[in-house]
Amino acid sequence: MGRWEGIEEYICVVETGSFTAAADQLGVSKSYISKQVSLLEDRMGVRLLQRTTRRLTLTESGNTFFSYCKDMAEQFDRAESTLSHMQQKPRGTLRLALNSRYGTQYMAAAVAAFSRNYPEVTVEVQSSFRDVDMLAENFDLTVRYDKLEDSSFVARRLGGHTLCLCASPGYWEEKGMPNHPDELSGHNCLATPDRFWLFSTPERRDIIKVKVSANWISEDGANLLAAAKAGIGIAQLPDFYIEEAVARGELVKLEHRDWSHYHRIAWAVYPNTRHLSAKVRYFIDFLIEYLHDLPDNLPTRISVRSFVE
Repeated sequence: MGRWEGIEEYICVVETGSFTAAADQLGVSKSYISKQVSLLEDRMGVRLLQRTTRRLTLTESGNTFFSYCKDMAEQFDRAESTLSHMQQKPRGTLRLALNSRYGTQYMAAAVAAFSRNYPEVTVEVQSSFRDVDMLAENFDLTVRYDKLEDSSFVARRLGGHTLCLCASPGYWEEKGMPNHPDELSGHNCLATPDRFWLFSTPERRDIIKVKVSANWISEDGANLLAAAKAGIGIAQLPDFYIEEAVARGELVKLEHRDWSHYHRIAWAVYPNTRHLSAKVRYFIDFLIEYLHDLPDNLPTRISVRSFVE
């Protein structure tokens, strides 16, 4: 027998004054009510009600127990009401995990706009170069990019951005602009530790994965951006990340090359649950509306082609 079992019936009997009235109110039989109260008394080890043919009266123990039961019932009602309200309107604490490579800058404005629209939600953001353990670290949602590994989590497409090749004007003037991926072998590439660049090629309906040579390695996009502006080499960075440097003339994008861009898809990843909280549900819908989306027919098949040894 559950700890709460019989308590609702007991409260109803006391408040209505009879087993019959309690049965009518709860929509069950009188014998069911009587059995539940008797089992409750057995579990408590005390008599709660004095029964006669004409009336019911509370024992001293029954009166004390009833006051506690009422308090518990009222707290449960308040909790139920609060949860219902939270499901209708976003509130509470939303814990987000973002990718530090470029994700923080990409998502920061969107998160700030959401907070402005929903001030009753407290947002906690953690930035990391690793994929967090969402359940162990108690995150509500994380934003991940590109192709996702199979898991028990739910993923919803948010939108995306484009990565492009860029370098300083002085670098392009000295080295020239490559016309094909195999010409990257004559350039210094500023890369992340895996030293791979991806390129979208719509006419081939696939993605080209290129191994590049590099003498400047960093996980952090800010370091790659600084090196590119310093004229050290070519970087592959998101268009939103370099737009100010391009506007100031510090960087020049490699344009008009059908192979030189990569369309990167962002996903909201969250635990699989039947009842998604309003704060997470509203945040995902907000991001989908806020973020720029990419075409639905982007290539997803990857051809590994190592142009640079």
